[in-house]
Amino acid sequence: MILTKEKIEQFSKMIEVSDNIVILSHFNPDGDAVGSTTGLYKFLQNLGKKNLSIIYPNEYAQNLSFLFEGVNHLIASNGLLTAKQLLKQADLLIFMDLNRISRTSEELQCLIEPLDIPKILIDHHIDPHQFDISFSDSEASSTAELTYKIIKQLDSTKIDLNVAKSIYTGICTDTGSFSYSCSRKDCFEVAAELVDLGLEIAPLKRQVFDLSSENRLKLLGYLLSEKLRVFSEYKAAYISVSKQELRQFNFQKGDLEGVVNYCLKIEGIEFAALLSERQDTIRLSFRSTNPSIDVNKFANQYWNGGGHILAAGGNSTLSLEETEKILEEQIHNNLHESNY
Repeated sequence: MILTKEKIEQFSKMIEVSDNIVILSHFNPDGDAVGSTTGLYKFLQNLGKKNLSIIYPNEYAQNLSFLFEGVNHLIASNGLLTAKQLLKQADLLIFMDLNRISRTSEELQCLIEPLDIPKILIDHHIDPHQFDISFSDSEASSTAELTYKIIKQLDSTKIDLNVAKSIYTGICTDTGSFSYSCSRKDCFEVAAELVDLGLEIAPLKRQVFDLSSENRLKLLGYLLSEKLRVFSEYKAAYISVSKQELRQFNFQKGDLEGVVNYCLKIEGIEFAALLSERQDTIRLSFRSTNPSIDVNKFANQYWNGGGHILAAGGNSTLSLEETEKILEEQIHNNLHESNY
């Protein structure tokens, strides 16, 4: 059992005796990372905890900024010294939506690992590392869903509409608005309970999924018309984008969110990838519609990454052209679906 009474009571006592709590999540924080961390933060505020902060390794997408009203948070890449001070003062660290500390950033990892204070994990990825207390469920739709179940047991009366907004955002973004990774009824039961709290779904979905800048729409159109490469015989497709192309469309954090899924809209395509060139690395996002094509194992074996069976990510230190070439060779050799 993941949410044992013993674990919940132990976590509750740690919260009670802690004066400075820091919540952390992974590099490139997505909707689930932001939703689960801000949801827990607001819940702890409602419990009466005063000295709270969230540290993200780098920027989150701007469409999630509405969740941060009254939330003390820091982007470590813009203020590593402040992050160091917050961590030095902390007496409890809570890690969310990551399975190991290294998924924060190299700089934060160096600051965190020497700290001799309790470290709690709340996460839904496979293969979690050891923490003082671990709430880990790889079958959960999202870390936000798992967070809701935890805080409900801690004190359900402290879950208000602001907490509900964050939790729902995390769930709906990590499930593609309930289109994948939500095969268990638990996910829908949690969503229903959030609606019972007065949460209005339609405006929240529009804020998170539907609103877009003109530049982002133009970028999407360009990528689909000029950069989409389809390998029908291998049931695969991918899109790549260079730094220059991103600059051309005034790229903002979050503009590539969900782009990889457009490959899977093509009939017969079961494996999709997005390659995006950043300052000194190529970021790869992988998606699959077929559980036998395990992109978590593919990303881990070939691209120094990981994630879930149907959604994962990786990195390449090669050039964009070299990375494209290797990926195409892997597709032609069926490495994306072999031996799994």
